[in-house]
Amino acid sequence: MRKDEIIDLLTEYSTNERLSKLVMKNEEYKSALKYEEEQYGIFDKTLTDEQKVLLNSFAEANAKTTAIYLKFTYQQGLKDMFNLNESLQNDVKLVYEIMEKKLKVN
Repeated sequence: MRKDEIIDLLTEYSTNERLSKLVMKNEEYKSALKYEEEQYGIFDKTLTDEQKVLLNSFAEANAKTTAIYLKFTYQQGLKDMFNLNESLQNDVKLVYEIMEKKLKVN
């Protein structure tokens, strides 16, 4: 399985299942969400029907853009983690090789 396929699977699981459960347990998030909903309710009362349609269209477009950005950010973090892990493994192998050479010399 290629690294990109693994990253896609991890992203789907983490963002769709795991993260949703974790976020909904977070008090800071729940408080912010409640405040957002209250403010939206106040704001919504001031809008005409046409303005509500426009606002909803904008919100949907903004949510899609944000979701794509967050997915990209999350996946880039996974790629960075994989690259770091690979680099560290190579460094450990190099250290072992150096130690083996020194032991053979002594």
